[in-house]
Amino acid sequence: MRYQYLDARLRQAFDDAGLDRGQRAFLQGVLRALDPDAHLGEHVAGLNSAFLAVTRAKTALESHATEDQPRWNLLRRVITSSLACMDAARPAYAHGGAKELAAARKVLLGVDAAIAADGQKLDPVVTAAAAAKLDPGALEKAVRSWIAPLWNGVGLSSRTRMTAEIAVVVAVHGRDGRELRADLLRWLKKPGDLGHVLWPEPRRHVVAFVVRGARVLRHLDELLPQARQEPLHRNRLPKDDFLKDAVDGSSVLVRLPVEAADVHTAALKGRRILNEVLDQYAAGERLTELTIAPVWQVSGPGGRVTRGTEHRRTVNNAYPLTAYWPAELRSAMRVANLARQVDAPMASAGLAWSALEATGLDPGKIAWLAKACALQVLRQHLVSLHVVLTNHDTELRKPLDAHVPTTGVKHHLRSVDAWLEVLVEHNRPDERLAAAQQAVTALAENEGGLVHDLAGLWRDRLADSKVLAAWLREQEDTAAALLEWLYVTRNLAFHAGRFASPADTLTAHAGQAVADLTLEFLGNWRTVERRQGRQETSAVEIYRRLAQREDQLVARLKRAGSVRRLSVEDISGPDEKWWSRGRN
Repeated sequence: MRYQYLDARLRQAFDDAGLDRGQRAFLQGVLRALDPDAHLGEHVAGLNSAFLAVTRAKTALESHATEDQPRWNLLRRVITSSLACMDAARPAYAHGGAKELAAARKVLLGVDAAIAADGQKLDPVVTAAAAAKLDPGALEKAVRSWIAPLWNGVGLSSRTRMTAEIAVVVAVHGRDGRELRADLLRWLKKPGDLGHVLWPEPRRHVVAFVVRGARVLRHLDELLPQARQEPLHRNRLPKDDFLKDAVDGSSVLVRLPVEAADVHTAALKGRRILNEVLDQYAAGERLTELTIAPVWQVSGPGGRVTRGTEHRRTVNNAYPLTAYWPAELRSAMRVANLARQVDAPMASAGLAWSALEATGLDPGKIAWLAKACALQVLRQHLVSLHVVLTNHDTELRKPLDAHVPTTGVKHHLRSVDAWLEVLVEHNRPDERLAAAQQAVTALAENEGGLVHDLAGLWRDRLADSKVLAAWLREQEDTAAALLEWLYVTRNLAFHAGRFASPADTLTAHAGQAVADLTLEFLGNWRTVERRQGRQETSAVEIYRRLAQREDQLVARLKRAGSVRRLSVEDISGPDEKWWSRGRN
């Protein structure tokens, strides 16, 4: 099951607990946001969040005050994009935290005015004072108080925004999605304080790893005073020992305590700590390669031992981005692949920016790429909605499948526009279309919870072109804020030598996701051009054209009153067909 937040066991637990639609949607929404398989527009790292915007702004202001990094002009862009995210999230804070959000907004507006007046002569004292006034913790506390109104029932739009903000706070707290799902299943059998499930107090865990490449790490007790090590010999391990396959030549078992909210987070934090220590040994032993085996063992606070392996997704058939070598994208693909292989979040985020930079992107063109990402995220959301609606193969699907054909065992859409046609309202739909629309309603009601919400959200957005235009602009602002922060992170990591930052694991995930998203539409654009025998367009020119297209689409949506001509099939491709649906 790819989407564990939709699996039968969780649905049964919801039924047994008597949860209503809103309560199911809330819990499923948090779990989906923490799912590593969620696409950029669904994953917690790509959601709009005022809490995250204030956290990033505070970090940027503190860094500018002490290191003059980011520079004044980049700092202003971070503040501008943060304000846009805060304004978009403001409706959710009507349920708590409105005063704190307004105070943070006032601080950022003051810094923005100071930069506008002083430019590069901006006094670090100003940014230091502003950083001291910003309090992300106050927003976090407010967000945690939203559980009660969400549980008692709020409107669909409010529930979506509030769930996204809570998911970000849960992720920053250090919560693994798999562990949270298991804890929720237990909680549903014996409900208590849901806040304690979402944000449990970090407790002491002891994590064990196998380091390959050495039998003893000298002075480890000085670098990590609480760590313990034990030389490993493959021939001396019991045959059934879980370390048997991890030991490769000279190896050493390292145990270290970490404070974490759950087991998988403990393993992740422990690996990060140990990797940073191995930087010392790599520098001291330049001819030796030291690596951490993928297996791990965690002893929890109660003595329970959990063993696992770093998550690695596999497929039966792996496909390239394109079936030929696009010269301009080779460097970007190489660096993007390296970003996925690096454990250190700051370095991974910096490499993700470098991958985008390899396509010709520079900070002055971030707005172009943000608009292009908004178009591609629109297409991704619509495709994802079809996937989750048809997740369970039942008789209810048949009328929909008849109108919206799919291919392969994974039921990939043959035409996204055919699916869009079903979601859009029609005054007099023909019999086949009406049956497909009724099937969507039945499937949504059958799935309930989050899927029911998503079907309703997208029908609402597609029923009013102005609403869809506003949604596109919000996706653009969110992507712009992410890209600006990715560039800041790259500078902090590569120029200022910073190796840790608040929410840096989210930044790393978002960086990889936006690089993948960009390569996806660039690869598709090049494939279409090659098939049609056209000359290849440069990546920067593609960004410019897609940015222009998004501006034109938003303008058209604002005045059209309907989305019936909207086409998303090739919305990020080279052909200008974005307003051609329904034409003969």
